[in-house]
Amino acid sequence: MHVFSDFPLSKITWYKVGGVARHFLLAENREGLLRSLDFINKEKPKRLFVCGLGSNLIMPDEYFDGAVLQIASPKHATDGMVVKPDNMIEAFSGVILDDLITYSFTQKLTGLEWAGGLPGTVGAGVRGNVGAFGGEIKDRLVSAEVLDLREEGFHFSRLTNEQLHFAYRESSIKQEKKLLVMSALFGMHAANDTEFDQAQEVAAKNILYRKEHHPIEYPTCGSVFKNIRDQKNVQKVLTIWPDTQEFITDRWHGKVSMGYIIKRLGFSGYRIGNMEVSTKHSNFIINLGEGKAADVLTIIGHIQEKVSETFGFMPEVEVEIVH
Repeated sequence: MHVFSDFPLSKITWYKVGGVARHFLLAENREGLLRSLDFINKEKPKRLFVCGLGSNLIMPDEYFDGAVLQIASPKHATDGMVVKPDNMIEAFSGVILDDLITYSFTQKLTGLEWAGGLPGTVGAGVRGNVGAFGGEIKDRLVSAEVLDLREEGFHFSRLTNEQLHFAYRESSIKQEKKLLVMSALFGMHAANDTEFDQAQEVAAKNILYRKEHHPIEYPTCGSVFKNIRDQKNVQKVLTIWPDTQEFITDRWHGKVSMGYIIKRLGFSGYRIGNMEVSTKHSNFIINLGEGKAADVLTIIGHIQEKVSETFGFMPEVEVEIVH
């Protein structure tokens, strides 16, 4: 465990934004996480925020009068993962998803290859039910070891997939706020040679896709908005833009791409301060250097207003905005 005082949060968020936190704690393994919780129980900070890699966060510009706990193993760490009976893998919450995929491949187990290149940790992935390319973490999660922070002391429990109440980029962990993922158990597939080669190809292809289509050369918070899934809202888009039917059917799997909507509404390249809607992928807002959270929140608000004015519904943010 590492503890820092008056720590600039811009150093640990992918977006490179955020004010100073009174306490910053880094837990790289289970022992470090338990020691961090001892510190929190002792100091009793006014606020507590828990994060993984900080890849899908917008932290406030203002002083954070509390503790920020980051649970993240070092990149390419080989510990924190173990194979269990029946082709299952148990992983510490701070394990980076790409490292979990690599580890599973060493065991010739597949099932998470769709997440290749997806920035984040196991715990954050479970909390937000991360997904990409048609896969979601709930599809392989068997159960999660959870710590309840709502009362003093450590209260551990194991929640099944069903008990986590997964939804699109949601779970009971995210809704409850005071629940913390300690580890996760995944049911994997024992692949034959052909399946294994295909899984490796999928992971490599998805990593390449992100490099080619996402503005990873700039600090971002990942996809800013959730794609449009509610069929009532999909129909509202179709009513205004009937020419999107082919995309919805053939390319977007029944959803509507928010990147497409943002670009078509004219926001590509839209800039406030040093925050700009990416011309490479319009559902990303890039930090051109020393950007402020306030500016990106203003851009988000303008996009929401225009979408609401055009289609009659408010798009949901996918990024987590910390106030």
